Amino acid sequence: MYEIKLNQGGVEKTFKKDYINVEDNLLALEHQVRQSALYQNEKAFLDPKKHRTLNEAYLQMFVDMFGGVFKVEDLKRADMSILETLNELYLEALGGKKKDSESEGDDPKE
Repeated sequence: MYEIKLNQGGVEKTFKKDYINVEDNLLALEHQVRQSALYQNEKAFLDPKKHRTLNEAYLQMFVDMFGGVFKVEDLKRADMSILETLNELYLEALGGKKKDSESEGDDPKE
């Protein structure tokens, strides 16, 4: 489950996403294509406005994943810890797996 807390109009609200659905995967893949296109275009890659556009599209993707219950502006004002949760959601939507302390080689037997 993904849970984020955002301040909307002076009130802290909690938003939960229980699972990743097919639409989330499609949104993440579309963003990955936008990101790849920017990184492969040498001129655009050096344009900060293009990066701003890409970053705002990234935030919009999460607004869409959560069904539009908050806005991009709410995410922009959020604490940086929210970004960590959103990045995990993005990676899992692309088919990645959550990091697990055991899967990272922290096995005491090793």
